[in-house]
Amino acid sequence: MESHNTTAQSPHENGPLNTGGSNGWPLPASILAGSIIVGLFQPVFLAIALGALIWLGLLHRATSRRLIGLASTNRQAQNEIGRAQLLAARLGSILESADVPILATNTDGLIIQANFAAKSTLGSGRPLIGEHFDSLITQGAVHELERLARSGESGHARLELPVGGDMRIFDVAADPVASTHGAVCTFTDITELSRSATLKADFAANASHELRTPIASILGAIQTLEGPAKDDPPMTERLIQMISSNASRLDLMVKDLLDLSKLESTLVPVALTRIDLAELIEQNSLPFSSVCQRRGLTIETRIDPDCSLITSDESMLELILRNLIGNAAKFAHENTTVTIHAEPIALGIDPESPPPDGLTGAKGVRIGVRDEGIGIPLSQQQRIFERFYQVDEARDGSSARRGTGLGLAIVKHAARTLGGNIRLKSIHQQGTTMIVELPRCLNGVGDITDSIP
Repeated sequence: MESHNTTAQSPHENGPLNTGGSNGWPLPASILAGSIIVGLFQPVFLAIALGALIWLGLLHRATSRRLIGLASTNRQAQNEIGRAQLLAARLGSILESADVPILATNTDGLIIQANFAAKSTLGSGRPLIGEHFDSLITQGAVHELERLARSGESGHARLELPVGGDMRIFDVAADPVASTHGAVCTFTDITELSRSATLKADFAANASHELRTPIASILGAIQTLEGPAKDDPPMTERLIQMISSNASRLDLMVKDLLDLSKLESTLVPVALTRIDLAELIEQNSLPFSSVCQRRGLTIETRIDPDCSLITSDESMLELILRNLIGNAAKFAHENTTVTIHAEPIALGIDPESPPPDGLTGAKGVRIGVRDEGIGIPLSQQQRIFERFYQVDEARDGSSARRGTGLGLAIVKHAARTLGGNIRLKSIHQQGTTMIVELPRCLNGVGDITDSIP
């Protein structure tokens, strides 16, 4: 069987005009030159020279057409190359701009592509190309995920990795890349989502626990009233007081849960009005007057004249003041002073929690509520804004001190809704100052102070 190995050629190259070499010019040129020289002696050869000249003309036209075709093909190729380079640049720019770390590996598991997010998050800023994937990521489940992706099987795995001093949780997705017989891995940060799910689970568990206690007390008291205490007036009176106390606690907890749920909603409306701060503080101190009188507490108010009128949401401020004053009255030592002070401050804007639209004041306000009480241990100060969390002293069985554990969580969310923040200064067994700072709620204020008395 005969084997054929031919290359496609132009018709001009295989035609009768192209018999003088690779470009077809030498033969007719030689005939033309020879015919002209011989024609000087034999005129008949001039006819041959004319034929060679026509042959050269035909070759020139064919060559010109071929060159024009080659030029057109070259331009098309250059355009295709330009478009491919532009597309590669765009894809590279998109890859680099992606906030999600992305790695690509070859058939041997070596990293052949890594975007900026991957270098900064996974490689601490160093170049990753050329490293082995298994040397960069140390968790076996992710190794197996990348290996399976190289063999054509997509999958997901969870990765916990320290980033910037904080433990982050990533969902790692690995997919095969047919062109390189490798894999592409994306690392999606799901830390906040995971924490949110944990918080929801903890919230449900804590709410169930906190609701179970007063409900069990009420049911136990009712059963006792229906049985042994039916004909015992002193016991009946005591059990009725227990039912009333636990019912009040349930009512307070439901109100706090509703307030917290409303504040956590992104659709909570904010109604801005001009507020007399001193008057609002006095109104929210009145409900605690009986507690203060019984415990010998004095509430002292110090309002800077520049803070007499502020622009804010009155209901939010009431939630803040009511909870902070209530806590101070509850945990202050007897026969001491609870001090409430307000002063103007220069306060920056938190981009993650901007103030409501309409707040355009030049300055902010700092409101502090200080008690001379049991204080908060340093080890617990980071947790007191968690829902249902109460410091150990509040769990000593005293009904006067035990609350719902939601007050400071409500204050935190109310302050964040107004674009502000809350922090504390506390010394164990000496006292606590809760500090709320709200931006852009004062206009035309005077000197700014940066100290809490």
